[in-house]
Amino acid sequence: MEDILIPIFGIVGVFGMPVFIVWIVHYFESKSEKKFHQTLQELIKSGQELSPDILQSIPGYKKEKNGERNDIRSGTITAGVGIGIVLFGQFGVAETPLVGIGLLVLSIGLGILAYGIYNKDKKVNDAS
Repeated sequence: MEDILIPIFGIVGVFGMPVFIVWIVHYFESKSEKKFHQTLQELIKSGQELSPDILQSIPGYKKEKNGERNDIRSGTITAGVGIGIVLFGQFGVAETPLVGIGLLVLSIGLGILAYGIYNKDKKVNDAS
């Protein structure tokens, strides 16, 4: 009986844990959103003027992200990961596949880095 409980708990743990984590994140986000909307409704009922400063001070307010990425940072991190994989493949146990994977990641990182530098220069030139 004990021999069968270990695989059952293992399977439930492996497949149930991601579902549980997603549920927890969703639960607390919706709880925060409900609190924001409840406070907003109370402010509307009381007849207060709603300014952006008041909205930002309400608990649960989410700032809109402007979608701006930092390509130089992303490219540098990706290139570093690629270099690390190449070095691990070169001095590690299995050389050939890890060197190829590392060079692939390195080239992706260098591409993102080059785009970030190009885009940064373009923004500077457009502003002048």
